[in-house]
Amino acid sequence: MTTLIIIPTLNAADIIDAQLSKFVHLSSKVSVLIIDSSSDDDTLDVVKSYENECIVIPREEFNHATTRNIALQYEADFYLFMTQDALPCDDTLIEDIMMPFSDDDVMVSYARHIPYRGADKIERFARAKNYPATSIIKSKESIETLGVKTFFVSNSCAMYRASYFKEVGGFKDGVIMNEDMEYAARAIMDGKKVSYTAEARVYHSHMFRARDIFMRYFDIGVFFKTNAYIKAHLAGYEAAETMGKKQAKEEIKYLLEKDKWLIPKSLWFTGIKYIAFKLGHHHDKLPKPLRKLLSLHKNWHT
Repeated sequence: MTTLIIIPTLNAADIIDAQLSKFVHLSSKVSVLIIDSSSDDDTLDVVKSYENECIVIPREEFNHATTRNIALQYEADFYLFMTQDALPCDDTLIEDIMMPFSDDDVMVSYARHIPYRGADKIERFARAKNYPATSIIKSKESIETLGVKTFFVSNSCAMYRASYFKEVGGFKDGVIMNEDMEYAARAIMDGKKVSYTAEARVYHSHMFRARDIFMRYFDIGVFFKTNAYIKAHLAGYEAAETMGKKQAKEEIKYLLEKDKWLIPKSLWFTGIKYIAFKLGHHHDKLPKPLRKLLSLHKNWHT
C-alpha cells in the first residue's frame, strides 16, 4: 500500500526538521509532499535537504481545504495529512494509523495527541478529553451517544482512504476551517466510518493566548453557520455549544484536583470561546472590516 504524507507549512524552520527526520527511514511506498505558503524563513532549505517534493503557493491563497486538495493530483492508496507541529511519538505511526482500514467501511483514521512537555494543565485536560487512550470506530449510529463528536477528526494527523477521497472530491473547497470535520460528517452520513486510533500517537499541543483563542473560536462559529447541515444531522442530540459547556464544567472539576490556580484562566478562556463562537455564528451580520479583524483566516472574508 502506498502512502502520501501531505504537510502544509509556513515558517516551520524550527520544527520541520524534527518531523521530517521521522520519515527518512520509511520505505519507497511512503512519500512526502510539502505545500509551503511562501515561508520567509529557512523552511524551504530544510525541506530540500530531505529531497521531498515541495510546492510553494502564495500565502494569501492558503485555505485549509483547497490547499490540502492538491493531494488529489497525486496517486496513492492513502493520504496522511499532518500539520507542521505534529511530531510522531515513535517509528510505527504509519502502520498504527493504517490498522483500522482492514474494515472496508473506514474512510478516515486519526491519531491520538500527546501534549508536549511544558503544556499547562488546561491543555493537558483538552488533549486527554479529545484524544483518550481508548480507540473507537464512529458511524452514523454513534450520533445518539457522541453527538457532534461523532464528526470530530484532526488533520494534525489523519489518514484518508484515497479512493473514497477522490470519489467525493476531497475536502469541501473554501471552508474557513474544520475541513476534517466537514469531510467526516459527509462520510458518516454516507454510511461510512471514522476511526479514532489511539495506538497511533503524535506529540501535539498548543499554548494559545487569549487573542488566539478568540480568533479561533470566531472562525469555528463561522464554520458551523456556513455548514448548517451538520447541526441539522444533530437535531435532538448533543450539538457543539452543548458539548462546549459540558467540557468547560469538566475542566473546572479537573483543575480543582490538579491546579486550582488555573481556574480563573479557564473561566476567562471559556468566556472568550463562548462570545467568539456566537459572534462567528452571526458573522454575516457584521461589517466585512470587523469580520476580517476578528478572524484568524482573514482572506476567507472577501
